[in-house]
Amino acid sequence: MALTFSAIPAHAQSAPAPTSPAAGALTARVNDIQVARTGDTISILVKLSQQPAAATVKSTGETLTLDIDGLNLNTLNLTPPAGSLVTRVEAASGKLTLSGVAFSSPTSVIYRNAVMIEAKLAEATLPAATSLMGATIPAAPKPVAVSPAPAPIPVSAPAPVPAPVPVPVQVKEPAPAKPVEVQPAPPPAATPITPTPVALTLPPAASPKRETSDELQSHPAPAAPKPAAAAPAASMAGIDPARCSTASEELAKDAWALAAMGDHALCLIDAGKLDEAKNRLDQLAAITPQDWRVALGRATLAEKSGDTKTAQAAFVSASLAAPNDAIRVAITERISATPENKEADLELPLPTPPGPKAAH
Repeated sequence: MALTFSAIPAHAQSAPAPTSPAAGALTARVNDIQVARTGDTISILVKLSQQPAAATVKSTGETLTLDIDGLNLNTLNLTPPAGSLVTRVEAASGKLTLSGVAFSSPTSVIYRNAVMIEAKLAEATLPAATSLMGATIPAAPKPVAVSPAPAPIPVSAPAPVPAPVPVPVQVKEPAPAKPVEVQPAPPPAATPITPTPVALTLPPAASPKRETSDELQSHPAPAAPKPAAAAPAASMAGIDPARCSTASEELAKDAWALAAMGDHALCLIDAGKLDEAKNRLDQLAAITPQDWRVALGRATLAEKSGDTKTAQAAFVSASLAAPNDAIRVAITERISATPENKEADLELPLPTPPGPKAAH
């Protein structure tokens, strides 16, 4: 369940910055805090007015502390509405503190003017958080009064109709007709038929040809065709080696070039750098989760790890979101079809020629 929180009011961070900021640090403010929850996993996106240089996060009891290098945050003291997972937000210098709930295994990822925090809830049964930036909680809808159904109107049954009384009718039987004598017709004269003898010539019985063991060994069964090698991830996406080099150069100039990030991740998979490719795909999914290259890359990684079920589902998602027909056809060919059950060939015995008849 994803929750998006409104931007912080202008008066919420009007306090001056600390008197002794870190050397070379830029003054920045917290623009927004967005929270998304999936099961017992919490994702907190902290949007800033400046680009952070580095960030580390740690959890102590019911306090989550984010240390940001390169920025001097304006002082912030915020109490979220009742019912939120986080009951207190404080920012000062290069540190942001979120209190009120116990987290475990926190991690942080740097983005453009933002820091993404992911952690596990120590108690998965806690309610989802509301807006941390002062958004009001919508009131529960009042129940609508339901008027009782009107009482049914009694309907009187119609009076029964008396059955008609049968009247006996006298029927006179007709007089029997007189029998008519029929003269049988004489049988036709029989015409004698003289049979004509026909000579039947039987063809000689052809003896079936049996192959000897030498002949059978001279015709070995054809070898089964080898399965075709799976197409690389970059090839399915229409990416050639030249594009792999170009995507790497674009990322060196701009670390947030999303198109180059997706192409580079697929090239890393084909190069065997699976861990680095997974990190690139996770970074792209955090910004544009609907990117079809995220589904294609994760499908290929799952296939390489032996998780066929997850790989097939991700290949289907990638084919549905493919940008053109050529890429869609290439991805569809990786989706396994249900194999047909072929019946085994039956070996039937050869017919035996009839033996000579005994002379009488």
